[in-house]
Amino acid sequence: MSPRLPGSGSSVDSLLLAGVKLVTLSTGIVSTMVLSHSLSLHAYGTYAQGVLLVTLCADATVLGLADAVNYFFNREGGRGSSREYVRTVVVLQVLTGLSTALVLVALRGVIGGYFSNDDLVPLVVLLALRPMLTNMTTVLQVLVVSIGRARTIAVRNLVFSALKLSAVVVTALLTSSIAILLAMLLVLDVLSVLWFWDTFRRGAFAITLMRPHRDRVKEVLAFCLPMAVYVMTASLMRQIGALVIGMNESTQMYAIYANCTAILPFDVVAASFLTVIIPVVTRYVGAGRHERVLELFRHYLTVGYLTTVTFCVACLVVAPEFIEVLYGERYLPGGTVFRLYLLTAMIRFAGLSLILSASGRTRTLMAVSLVSVAANAVLCPVLYEVMGFVGPALASVAVNLVMAAALLRLSVRQLGGRISSVLPARGLGAYAVSAAGAGLAGCALRSALLGLGLPVAAVAALVFCAVSAAVLALNAAPLTGSLRAINSMK
Repeated sequence: MSPRLPGSGSSVDSLLLAGVKLVTLSTGIVSTMVLSHSLSLHAYGTYAQGVLLVTLCADATVLGLADAVNYFFNREGGRGSSREYVRTVVVLQVLTGLSTALVLVALRGVIGGYFSNDDLVPLVVLLALRPMLTNMTTVLQVLVVSIGRARTIAVRNLVFSALKLSAVVVTALLTSSIAILLAMLLVLDVLSVLWFWDTFRRGAFAITLMRPHRDRVKEVLAFCLPMAVYVMTASLMRQIGALVIGMNESTQMYAIYANCTAILPFDVVAASFLTVIIPVVTRYVGAGRHERVLELFRHYLTVGYLTTVTFCVACLVVAPEFIEVLYGERYLPGGTVFRLYLLTAMIRFAGLSLILSASGRTRTLMAVSLVSVAANAVLCPVLYEVMGFVGPALASVAVNLVMAAALLRLSVRQLGGRISSVLPARGLGAYAVSAAGAGLAGCALRSALLGLGLPVAAVAALVFCAVSAAVLALNAAPLTGSLRAINSMK
């Protein structure tokens, strides 16, 4: 039997966050299931349009400030000057968020007209502050992780995910009012920000909304603005397809598209590792220890493809069953879109901006994102005219694949390495064979179980678990090795 991992370290914190994040994302999926099954397509489509609005505005106004607070706080090592940087970032985020809220309320009629949905107009008032609250939560979470409170975040995520699920259940069982649901979610967002603020106050120092020094503002913005363009355009690139569908299709069809392009928690392990290694990578890059960053990056990518791609392959095998269980039969017309976005999920973890942003290469990130969003802005409407409903999804997948490959290559070159140093061909080849074999066996198992007349939910669960377990068992040695390696790096 292999020795147990130590009780502390990056891997342990990451696995804890992965477990908790799986629970919280699962409650998010359950929430979507409850709403999809209980609301009409029009009502759910209206809710999904509101979610799109919040996401776009949050990404457009985060301004790279989460990356900035990570960069400046960890660079300063918690010294006195770090307080000035943190306060500057928070003040900028609050001012930007409040301005965004006022603009949204003023333009609520225009927003409803874009989606041809009058029911969305009054709901904008309840959505207006949520972009700011979302971004404040992100900034504060980076700070809480940086002071070593990853496990505290795990507890918080469990509590708040349970509360949000409760709000959804109340909506489904007692009322079908989207307004009541959005009001409850707004209150929970406020409480979440207050919780993170208080946790950081007790672990480091209180963040006050004081007028920042002009020099600090200039320094933060010099770092942030190129990163802001990257974040904004990367978000727009992901959402252009939804915007094209929202403008050209009915609210009911938008509901189908929104659910079938939703991000499922197949990257939960990789995302949790990324959360914990962000400060580690930043410190290594700042110290010029590029060989350590390359080693950490290689192990992160190994964990990423051994878990994320495995779960995506298993889901591809039973895609129709997954759609029916998650959203209902009404959403089956989105099957092709669902499969296309699973392909994107397979590689999303590899196209991260962490190394370039930690190295101060924000202008490079800006250039990559501008090219990507321009390509997607052209391809989405063109392919919609050619292929209809599926076109924007195909365009988004193609651009995402190219962008992830470009970011991976640029990140490795920044560290003085090669692609083969972080993605060894031998390991990838062995994994590809195991995943393909398990996928084919899963297809046979699916056909057999459907032939026996088993419920759709049982077929989806059994096949998904069987394929995932087979691939993970065949690749247990490299997965365990990478977990141990990450755990030893601090």
